[in-house]
Amino acid sequence: MAASVAATPSAQAAKVKVLHVFEGKKPGDGVTPFGAVIGDAAGNIYGTTLDGGNGNGTVFKIDSTGKETILLAFDPQVSGSSPDSSLIQDQAGNLYGVAEEGPGGAGVIYKLSPQGQQTLLHAFQLNPKRSPAVPAGGLLLDKSGNIFGATFAGGQGNCPTGCGTIYRLDTAGKLHILYEFTGGADGSRPFGQLVEDAQGNLYGIAKSGGEQTCPDRLSADPSCGTVFKLDKHRQLTVLHSFTGVTDGAVPQPGLLLDAAGDLYGTTSRGGDSKRGVAFKISKSGAFTVLHRFAAHDGAGPNGGLVMDRTGNLYGSTSRGSAHSLGTVFQLSPDGQLTVLHVFKGGLDGAVPNAGLFRDANGHLFGTTSMNLLDRRVRGGSVFELIP
Repeated sequence: MAASVAATPSAQAAKVKVLHVFEGKKPGDGVTPFGAVIGDAAGNIYGTTLDGGNGNGTVFKIDSTGKETILLAFDPQVSGSSPDSSLIQDQAGNLYGVAEEGPGGAGVIYKLSPQGQQTLLHAFQLNPKRSPAVPAGGLLLDKSGNIFGATFAGGQGNCPTGCGTIYRLDTAGKLHILYEFTGGADGSRPFGQLVEDAQGNLYGIAKSGGEQTCPDRLSADPSCGTVFKLDKHRQLTVLHSFTGVTDGAVPQPGLLLDAAGDLYGTTSRGGDSKRGVAFKISKSGAFTVLHRFAAHDGAGPNGGLVMDRTGNLYGSTSRGSAHSLGTVFQLSPDGQLTVLHVFKGGLDGAVPNAGLFRDANGHLFGTTSMNLLDRRVRGGSVFELIP
């Protein structure tokens, strides 16, 4: 297991442009974006807010001129509420996402047309049979129109509300359970968008489970989490079980799968200074720590990584560095980490809680969950960063 020992340059050359500040008290506007944003070829940015709108969260669009449009204000009895994950978009421009609550009491999968028409594709139900519940972390759409995702609860594992599941929603609207986590060596609480390789294998993370004695866990759960592979025959393989020491703990949603079949991700905790790590799992299964975060370069990397054509990785941290409000960073193929932006809590925001989106021009887009302006906590920002 290799580790990065490179120093962190204090580069602050990146230009940050704030595209939108969520006012919080502004009627109809969103509050607290928690998921990563996505973009289309026309330069539009799409995302969700956990709160705001009618008080139950929103789907928003920011066009290339910076104008914000609320595409959907959630209604818990009809369309769900509390969307905290990123969206996906099909070739026709339809958006797909999940919300943690809904008419069945346990979340929804929804589709939103370019005109803003919502279709409820599936409502998860709370019941004693431990059916899948609380969809977590976004969706994967295959070429045939099947939707894949994870639920944080449900299933028959050894957890009070079930240890979570992996599911497929077919084009007829039928939900198929592909795997039920046990809470043991395989993990529990799967979270985040799945990724798929050319052979149809699915890859993802479980935030808990795996190693049962985790020294760097903030909750009563003593486990550190896993990275897994689920093949087409529904056989699950644990690619790495975190120990909570040098390799990290609590993997974050949104694995990156490159053209060579290597996986990249982050953990929010663990590492030498307990501030999290960036890691790689090669196609052959070798696990490598690419960087262990320290106080000066950020702490708590909290979402997926994105990669440019030369192999540089980009991501964000939710805390640490000069103001303890988070950073955006670049990690080179040789393990050199550069801090591109340190959040100060003004219009640029504070505490980014998701990963980044990178457009064709190499610009990075992300969200912060709050702003600290005039001693008032506002509802977060959407930003563009030009490295």
